[in-house]
Amino acid sequence: MNVLQSRALNATPLAHSALTVTITDLVAEYELRHVFCNDCPKAIEAVYSFPVPLDSAFMGMEATLAGEHLIAKILPSKHASERYDDAITDGNSAVLLERIEPGMLCVNLGNLNPGEDGEITLRFAAPLRCAGGTARFSLPLVHRPRYGCSGLDELVEPRNDFAVEHPLEAVIRVRGLLSNVPVSCASHAARFSTDDTGLQLRLNQAMLDRDLVLVFELPADFAGHAHLVCDGDAAVGVLGFNVPVSLRNSGPCDLCLVMDGSGSMTGDAIAQSRAALSAVAGMLGDEDRIQVLRFGSKTVPLFRRPLKASARVRDAMAELSGTIDSSLGGTEIGDALTQATTSLAGLQAHTDRRRAVILVTDGAVHPNEIEHAKARASKYNIRIFVVAVGSSAGADVLAPLATDTNGVIERAVPAESIDEVVLRQLQRAREFAPVAVEVDWGHPGANPLPIAPVYAGDAVTAIAMLSDQRSLEPEIRIGGSRFQRSFRLDKAEDAPALRALAGHSAWLSAPEEAKEALAMRYGLVTDETSAVLVKVRADAQKIEGLPMIVPVAHMEPEGMVASYRDHLPVALELPSYASSGVMACLRGTTAWDMGIPAFLRKLPDDPANISESRPLRPRGKRATRSVSPPIALDPETLHTLANALARLLFDEKDGEVTVDNLLALIDPALRDQVAAYIAAKCPKGIDYQSAVKLMKRLLKSTGIALSDDQEAKFAVMTQTTKTR
Repeated sequence: MNVLQSRALNATPLAHSALTVTITDLVAEYELRHVFCNDCPKAIEAVYSFPVPLDSAFMGMEATLAGEHLIAKILPSKHASERYDDAITDGNSAVLLERIEPGMLCVNLGNLNPGEDGEITLRFAAPLRCAGGTARFSLPLVHRPRYGCSGLDELVEPRNDFAVEHPLEAVIRVRGLLSNVPVSCASHAARFSTDDTGLQLRLNQAMLDRDLVLVFELPADFAGHAHLVCDGDAAVGVLGFNVPVSLRNSGPCDLCLVMDGSGSMTGDAIAQSRAALSAVAGMLGDEDRIQVLRFGSKTVPLFRRPLKASARVRDAMAELSGTIDSSLGGTEIGDALTQATTSLAGLQAHTDRRRAVILVTDGAVHPNEIEHAKARASKYNIRIFVVAVGSSAGADVLAPLATDTNGVIERAVPAESIDEVVLRQLQRAREFAPVAVEVDWGHPGANPLPIAPVYAGDAVTAIAMLSDQRSLEPEIRIGGSRFQRSFRLDKAEDAPALRALAGHSAWLSAPEEAKEALAMRYGLVTDETSAVLVKVRADAQKIEGLPMIVPVAHMEPEGMVASYRDHLPVALELPSYASSGVMACLRGTTAWDMGIPAFLRKLPDDPANISESRPLRPRGKRATRSVSPPIALDPETLHTLANALARLLFDEKDGEVTVDNLLALIDPALRDQVAAYIAAKCPKGIDYQSAVKLMKRLLKSTGIALSDDQEAKFAVMTQTTKTR
């Protein structure tokens, strides 16, 4: 194929998209139709990488090319790629859909002639996630930028461009269980209507610039659901039920909240993270212990050590929520998790206390990077709960990390309340352990799939692959024998969406040698299989030569755009959305600077930035200057000074921060030495800001102990003095 060629900045072959979602009970089937148009003077190959839910199952692909309607076939990935390449080489048109990483697919539409349209329709099924009395449907439609290294090929790696527009028509139909319950659309403005078949939502003037999120209130009498699904001559059993809240067994928790501060969190994601920190502060109890870590290219603790969550500590967390920002560069999740597990492992263990990490991130991570943290978590019985923000979060690695440590992963999008998800995770962290769930399928040929850890109030989906379609009565036991229930499955039903989801779940838990056969059986697009279709052109219509490759850029996510716009001069006129690259260039930096911590970013070498009054250093021999010998205090006197300064800073009754008030707390015999030391360290005199800086030095050199409340107050002091 041709090497990637550039086009006009605002050109995109993706002309229009249409989305139709049908939600029946707790399963959504969605159809995404993309129309591509070639406005170039020669044939093109459009390459579009797009996100899908990790737990979604592929159900089919169709296309209309040059007036012919075609249906894709599922083949082993190597064979599908060869068939696609052969078709392009022979001058025919073709479409290839392949999985480039978990939660990310890539569609290639090859040999689209100048002026031709190509329409591709993709169908998937996805389960609604239930927790806390709500059912949630989330569909990623835009890829949030990732900063730092990527393992994807440059051609298929998603890019964002402020200059493109991707209009979207969207209709959501709700049938069955959720058709008459309260529903909210956190991500879009929607028009609601009802008819004889149920509820219908239409999105108003939508674009592919944000994810779609619907939240339903589960009916108060919802008791669960059960299905026996046809699978050829065999069957699939699917049970859905809730873990009773009455099984909750909460207790004090040692918690480390690990929050992503990388550049990709810019905008509404970081604003929601601030709200989450304040919400956690409000939910902690006096017996809990808390540490907060911000991470990016480095990890920055909020406190010097985990603190008992007194009222003063909780107030400090709320006060410091404003310091949560996206200035820390890349996304070093492994280092942050290692520091988190180390800080919790260092606390004195108690049999009645729970240890947990709650990770909030939109970043990806390689499995090798978290092995050390995972090992420490297992050794010290630390559970890791994950809030994966947006579609770019590396849930393929983070989900197994949560499961293997008896934690839970939940997804969130920046437009919705991340704090609600974090608080659910905190409630789970207070539990001593996951609730035991057992299912006796009552079938000799049942092959049950693993059930991920669940907690009181969570919903459970249990699946078993069955050797035949006989009727059965599975029994469930939750929390030992504390809660029991049975279902009756009589007649197998034809439910393609449930069959596809069951096949996808079986594929996820299957050994490597069995994955390809399972993917072929259930028609899935996976690492082992791809979907392909070919439009064979008449000899006179075959395309000569290789097409020009045109990657399709994503729109800039709406939440990130608003944040970039806030940093620009008011007089500067811009479109309603703008990319990080363009905004950064307007500020004198490059798009890649968003992946660099703020303290490492440099302004361009503009002569206008150089002050005329600042003399340039002469080249050659350096000027010599006299240096006074350093003033030193013996360790005992340093301790005396540190304790006196701590009293002055933390005990307001000792008066304002002045040299005289500080010396008044020192033994008269030591005052002259201390005064000389202060004069050397603070030549401009001592005030609140310089006293905080001096306290920071003394704490490092003397190691005096501060109470938890003093540590919280000191954290506020060190953060607020940076802005004074």
